[in-house]
Amino acid sequence: MEENSAVQGVVNDKFLDKKKSNRVMVTSVVVLGFFVIALFSNGFGFFNGNGKGAVSLEIGNSPVLGNSSANITIFEFSDFSCPFCAAANGYNEEAIAALKSRDSSWEAPMPKIISDYVETGKAKIVFKYSRGHGTGQNAQVIGWCLNEQNLFWEFHDLAFANQKDIMDSDKMKFLALGLGADATKLDECLSSNRYNSRLNEEDNYASSVGVSGTPTFFVNGKKIEGAVSYSEFKSLIDSELGLV
Repeated sequence: MEENSAVQGVVNDKFLDKKKSNRVMVTSVVVLGFFVIALFSNGFGFFNGNGKGAVSLEIGNSPVLGNSSANITIFEFSDFSCPFCAAANGYNEEAIAALKSRDSSWEAPMPKIISDYVETGKAKIVFKYSRGHGTGQNAQVIGWCLNEQNLFWEFHDLAFANQKDIMDSDKMKFLALGLGADATKLDECLSSNRYNSRLNEEDNYASSVGVSGTPTFFVNGKKIEGAVSYSEFKSLIDSELGLV
């Protein structure tokens, strides 16, 4: 009996060790998954030099939200298919949950930047395309066409809010028409293909100014990488305004 108990004890120990190993493996895979996402999108902002130095950026004919003469210019390099880009704008609950799991005080930065700085005339936002996840091209072209009708920023929010349908051009056009877009003008713009080459042009421009993942922002030329919390933006913006 004692020998059988000893054997059973060894078997149980091995079983428990195997269960423990499996739990460790599952946990490791989950953590690795988040790190892989962060590396491709830089959504967590782990590896950055946020707020250091400054680069010169050109607005060109990019969509602009806010007072053109505002003292603060914020460039948003983004991709409508990027989950952390959506999170930075207050959308994509899964990405937001991932960010809050790392920092419970995390707040989506863009909605508060708009209410606190853009709507008060202190800042403007410039949108630039960067191929973060590579499936947002059709929506981006629709966005540029809508910019001709002064509807880019309304579409910007709807595209992120409906990110699961981002690859469906018909659904993106349906959203555009729901905003009051002129269907004839939109169809003419899309059929002309006049913005197709701009996808590569803007993606190359993003790389040339040091964008290596989405979302990436520049506040008066100072880089903020990843979907960092509003507090980090506020600190840099207030510093640029001479408030701190």
